[in-house]
Amino acid sequence: MKIRTTSIILIIALALIPCLPTLAEDNGTVTITMLTDKHIEITLEPTEWNIGDVEPNTEYLTSPTWCTVTNSGNCVVDIHIEGEDAVWVDSPATKWTLSGNGDNAQSTYALGYHIAYDDADSYTIITTSDTQMQKENEDPIRLIDSNDSKQFGLRLLTPKADFLAGEVEYFYGGREMKVTITVSAVVD
Repeated sequence: MKIRTTSIILIIALALIPCLPTLAEDNGTVTITMLTDKHIEITLEPTEWNIGDVEPNTEYLTSPTWCTVTNSGNCVVDIHIEGEDAVWVDSPATKWTLSGNGDNAQSTYALGYHIAYDDADSYTIITTSDTQMQKENEDPIRLIDSNDSKQFGLRLLTPKADFLAGEVEYFYGGREMKVTITVSAVVD
């Protein structure tokens, strides 16, 4: 009986030997901590322009230098800008299309920006394409050091009247239209 029990234990032990590494498996982890040498970050102040009630086919301007963009990172960045269609807050399917050439029309509005110390009447068109900001006939806007900043203003040209009845132009009132302008930093 002893030999039989010992033989059964020996057979079980031999059967488990190939499985021992699996049964004894343990996991370990390696954590690698590193810092990148470039940190991209900008800040904008202010971040809202609440115009209030607007009229059709009318130009609205912030003061020539209204918004400040500041390099809060540690690398040289170029500043880009991009607009979008304005949407009615209550019904986003109703929109004003952003003009691609700076002209307005029915349901089409125009946006522009003006860099500080540029010709006060000079506004560069903002489109739905991401474009690098620059002063007229000059190099693009580049923020070299941390805390380096530039100022710019905005121009809005509202759409033309929605329809004309006799001598009177009508512009649908009571709609809260909203648009987002994206200002971004790209590493030089």
